[in-house]
Amino acid sequence: MGRIYPQEFRDQVVVLHRRDGRTFADIAEEFSLSATTVAKWVREAEDAERPKRSKRGEESAPAEESDRDRITRLERELAKRTEEVEILGKALAFFARRSER
Repeated sequence: MGRIYPQEFRDQVVVLHRRDGRTFADIAEEFSLSATTVAKWVREAEDAERPKRSKRGEESAPAEESDRDRITRLERELAKRTEEVEILGKALAFFARRSER
């Protein structure tokens, strides 16, 4: 069973990723965590902040979210997706090389 970390520690790790733009792997190495764990904490934080969907499946935007806040949030999401694509690309290349042997 994995170790349980306090929510305050998890929140600080998420801030390092968001504010400083550090990669999951970089943060994981510094704190002896797995990159998957860091990614999970970031995803959980984003899910907690994401507007809930209505019964019709429509996202309700936060009432007080300004354009600047929305752009910032979307840029963070884009950066996260870009990093995920890079990781998946590296994994694909790795497994492709292994299968050629």
